[in-house]
Amino acid sequence: MIHEKLKLFEHSQATLTTYVLEDGEYDRKNLIRPAVVVCPGGGYTVISQNEGEPVALAYARAGYQAFVLNYSVKIDNPFPTALRELAKAMSIIRENAQKWLIDPNDISVVGFSAGGNLALSLGVNFQKSVVTSEIGLTSDQIKPNRLILGYPAVTLQARSTETPAFIIEMMEKGLMPDMRGPSIQEILIGKENLTDEEIESLNLLQYLHNEMPQTFIWGTYEDTVIPPTDLLGLAEQLYKCKVPCELHLYEKGPHGMSLGDETVKDADQIDQLSIGTWFDLSLKWLKQTRK
Repeated sequence: MIHEKLKLFEHSQATLTTYVLEDGEYDRKNLIRPAVVVCPGGGYTVISQNEGEPVALAYARAGYQAFVLNYSVKIDNPFPTALRELAKAMSIIRENAQKWLIDPNDISVVGFSAGGNLALSLGVNFQKSVVTSEIGLTSDQIKPNRLILGYPAVTLQARSTETPAFIIEMMEKGLMPDMRGPSIQEILIGKENLTDEEIESLNLLQYLHNEMPQTFIWGTYEDTVIPPTDLLGLAEQLYKCKVPCELHLYEKGPHGMSLGDETVKDADQIDQLSIGTWFDLSLKWLKQTRK
């Protein structure tokens, strides 16, 4: 496996980590593979480790060339900083498609939570100059061929305005990243104390269009961070735009389940949950979209 960390811009700490399968032998030699770029979540405050490498390795095991984007976070890196980093990552993969044995027309972006927001933002904005001309790229270089969105932040309307006590306790014990501080909305705008108009400007549903990539969406009814109405609204708006999509809304399971298997969670957390089936469903969907 070609495993290296590539710096995206001189002025940024953002990186793209490669999980590229080596060339095969005999009848598998020079096999051109599809690729996925994984955008972990973390509320634009941190980068979730569980939603990065484990997901990339799962797709690599399924025969994909995989990449993980470690994008810029926190309030001093507002929109479109991370979006330009994802766009640059897409261009690097296409530039190296021959070297890495990748089909340049078969590159999907897989995003979770805030990373799902980032992936969807690229699907929305790949033609806009705020992304293209500012970093010297064309829409053809950066457009995802497909999107796979796990519990994506779409409207950025929080399901609850208060952090539950058990979450605060876990953060204080170091059992999960401390997400206190500026909200995801404040981080994207780049300042605190936002107006209602500024918050509403972040709702991606109003920007969807008919040239969006085909999209696979999944999440849970029990998610206390991303309301299921985000997923339903996204699917409905894509339908109105005549963009093919597939939606899986699981009843059980909290936010941030990633693969939903023992790669990333304790067995007692996933026991009797069906949520882990999303990965195999995404593989079948990807094959289905190529027909």
